[in-house]
Amino acid sequence: MNLWINFEQSIGQRLNRQDLDKEQNKAKNLRSHGAAIVRGVAGSGKSLVLRDRVSKLLEDFDDILVLTYNRFMSGWLKSKLQDNSINVECKTFHQWAAHKLDYSYKSDRYDPDEIIRLARKSKRKYQAILIDEAQDFSDQWFQALLEMLEPDTESLFIVYDNTQSVYGQPHRRQANWTWKSLGINIPGGRSQVFDVNYRNSPEILELAWNFIEPALISANMKVEKKERDESGKVIKTPGIGSIIEPKKKLSRSSDIKPLLQEIYYEDMPSKIAFQVQEALNTNSNSSIGILIHPQVKNLQQEISKELTTLNIKHHAPKTSRDRDGNVVDRPCIIVDSWNALKGVEFDAVIIAGVDSLVEITDDLDRNFEAKAGLYTAMTRARDHLVMLYENKNATVDLIESALTTPYRLDHVE
Repeated sequence: MNLWINFEQSIGQRLNRQDLDKEQNKAKNLRSHGAAIVRGVAGSGKSLVLRDRVSKLLEDFDDILVLTYNRFMSGWLKSKLQDNSINVECKTFHQWAAHKLDYSYKSDRYDPDEIIRLARKSKRKYQAILIDEAQDFSDQWFQALLEMLEPDTESLFIVYDNTQSVYGQPHRRQANWTWKSLGINIPGGRSQVFDVNYRNSPEILELAWNFIEPALISANMKVEKKERDESGKVIKTPGIGSIIEPKKKLSRSSDIKPLLQEIYYEDMPSKIAFQVQEALNTNSNSSIGILIHPQVKNLQQEISKELTTLNIKHHAPKTSRDRDGNVVDRPCIIVDSWNALKGVEFDAVIIAGVDSLVEITDDLDRNFEAKAGLYTAMTRARDHLVMLYENKNATVDLIESALTTPYRLDHVE
């Protein structure tokens, strides 16, 4: 039997890291007043820093708002804060706006400036606002939140990664864009860059980066390294509009290469369910994300049916509200779209139908955003990544090429 995932091979390298490194601690401990920004590559601990930043801010403030884009990410953050006996307002932007401002997400499309007008009418003010997944927030959302922020504190903490930008905002991915255009002033020393990827094995990170880099270049997005001298002092920081090239962590390697496998779509649900069962037999206290294209919902339903047939406990949300709460800690099996699972991570990821992603030749920005979704899916995997397809297309060709490209990312031990 050919096992896709054997957790016995990676259990010794299993990532349970919760502590912050020196650069992350510096960002967490910045002075409470004033705006600050953290840009970080996938898996660099941005959300952990935001979580711990809340504890720091509570030393000076007691009225704090934490916002994310996705419900799963909001649920995870809220759970982690509560684990530390921290009770602050933590919601997705749309949940918060609907509750506090009676704002409908449909207005984003029909009247994006409505949220700013509603915020100006509101008398509600927060001493501090923290934003995760900020690459997916619209300009109008930021402008509205500035209206809700105490002018005496100006305590705004923004965390983002433009490489995972899948919901628009292409102007903010260009080198000449600045946060000042939104009225957000970042004082010197309050912009931090995290370039070390702790989450992914080097094998997974190399694949993901080799896959996404051509799309970055095609979309005219500048890629830069954070460079240090021999003493470790930073001598060059990527510009605000630049994409950060990640550094891999060699100690995360279990020598397990990502797997690309051809399977008929009609066979995928049963084979995935069987392989999940076999993987759990190697270690039941594990997490597996089964990720699909956001528009291929029927595959999600079929996979869920097969998992149920094998009595495998799992979560397959049918509506956005089914994504509330923290359901991504071990052990867990989740079947959902790769966009819905942005921000979370799993010991193993199975991407069902990478060939669902089709090249968009007439729109470079949309083409990048589509590929950024798949890149984000790849980087959800800590140790095991399995990619399935039925039909050969340009996306599969890119993955095959990325799998055979020599390793070239800089590393830390």
